[in-house]
Amino acid sequence: MKVARAVPTEGISEKLSVQRLSEALGVRNLRANVFTLAGGSMSKHMHREQEQVYLALDGTAMIDVDEEQFKVGERKALAVPARARRRVANVGYGPLTFFVAAAPAVDDAAEIAG
Repeated sequence: MKVARAVPTEGISEKLSVQRLSEALGVRNLRANVFTLAGGSMSKHMHREQEQVYLALDGTAMIDVDEEQFKVGERKALAVPARARRRVANVGYGPLTFFVAAAPAVDDAAEIAG
C-alpha cells in the first residue's frame, strides 16, 4: 500500500494539469486522477468504455453531459456513463481542482471534442 500526494503537476495543456494517482498508488482496476483547470477554461471529451465519477475539491464546475447541465460545487460529485459526451467548465473564481475515478481501467483514451 502507498500514500501519494494529490497535486496536479503534469501539464496536459496550458490550462489543464493532472496528477495520475492510479500510477502513483499502483492501482490496476480503476483509473484515479486529480486535475486542475484554470479559471474560465473548459475541457470536452468522451470515453467509449469508461464510466467516471467527478468530485469537485476546490472551485465550481459546470459539467455538461450530452444535453444535460450540472453545477458541481466543492465536495459535490457527479457520475457520468460511458459514451456520454462531457464538457467540464470552470465557472468559479480561481482554479478548479477535481478528482476523477474511472472504471474499467482499460486503455480508453479520451476522444477530445473540438
